[in-house]
Amino acid sequence: MEKIKKTVRYNALLHIYGPLLSKTQLAFTDAYFSYDLSLGEIAKAKNITRSAVEDAIKKGLKKLDSYEKDLKILARSQKILKLLQEAKEKSDEEKNKVLQEIERVINSYGI
Repeated sequence: MEKIKKTVRYNALLHIYGPLLSKTQLAFTDAYFSYDLSLGEIAKAKNITRSAVEDAIKKGLKKLDSYEKDLKILARSQKILKLLQEAKEKSDEEKNKVLQEIERVINSYGI
């Protein structure tokens, strides 16, 4: 189960921050997480060593984690989705409170 959570998390981070990676880091990390290719499969397709692929992916993941640590876009998006789900289950008065919280979270983006 841990592998699935990791895959989902990094696919989301790639969607948000992928363009900030180098072309190589993006291509290899995307192939590994989005297409479930092994390091060996990626290396063979690019005619490079497995360790070169692994290194590019590790650097890419480090950058993705760093961007999320600093910017928290994924965390905020998940919080908004959770609040919206909770709002569906509330009374009208409670929905207004949840909507105010969503507005607060969105405003924290600086929008």
